[in-house]
Amino acid sequence: MYRAVLFDMDGVLLDTEVLGLQAISQIAAEMGYTVDLALYRRTLGVPNAECGQIYRDALGAEYPYETTMERFRAYFLEFSRTRALPRKEGLMDCLTGLKARGLRLVLATSTVRPLVEEYFAAMPDVAALFDGKVCGGEVPHGKPAPDMYVQAARVAGFAPADCVGVEDSLSGVRAVRASGAYSVMIPDLLPYGEAARPHVDVCLTSLTELCPLIDRLNAQT
Repeated sequence: MYRAVLFDMDGVLLDTEVLGLQAISQIAAEMGYTVDLALYRRTLGVPNAECGQIYRDALGAEYPYETTMERFRAYFLEFSRTRALPRKEGLMDCLTGLKARGLRLVLATSTVRPLVEEYFAAMPDVAALFDGKVCGGEVPHGKPAPDMYVQAARVAGFAPADCVGVEDSLSGVRAVRASGAYSVMIPDLLPYGEAARPHVDVCLTSLTELCPLIDRLNAQT
């Protein structure tokens, strides 16, 4: 029986990946660089340190990644304080439904904790439903290594095999699968395809399908 759900944040709970692409593209353009969708997709769910190398490999060793990310985080910090962060379809119904079924909810995100805490402070209804968080830089190895989901399961109080991990990125589903949790993908900017298939137990179209999935899985055990 599955007893906890471990969620990625951007692209799964929040509809922020498109905003992220727009922001990073604009910031990079102001510095004389071009960041397109293909490049941005390669960084989804990837730890911050590794993202820097991806951008430098694509744009040149002199690409000012740290400066870009400082501005990127400042943009989202201001956004969360002045406007409502866009939520994925069915978010609250999904989370409240899972809690009503007795499941524990833990965040497993590559986003750094200060920004996560700002987001959750702006969404007290969402924050109240989570039992814990594991954020970027808090485990020895980021996604696609299993560390983040192993730790998130520990925070939930269960073994990874008793948990469902929900992701939208290739590095994310690889991390879930490697941890031993049940792997769910809900595609966002990255479509479901051959690269993801070996790491995914089931692909859903939205959060509205997650509670029925949990019901089916737990009815089988």
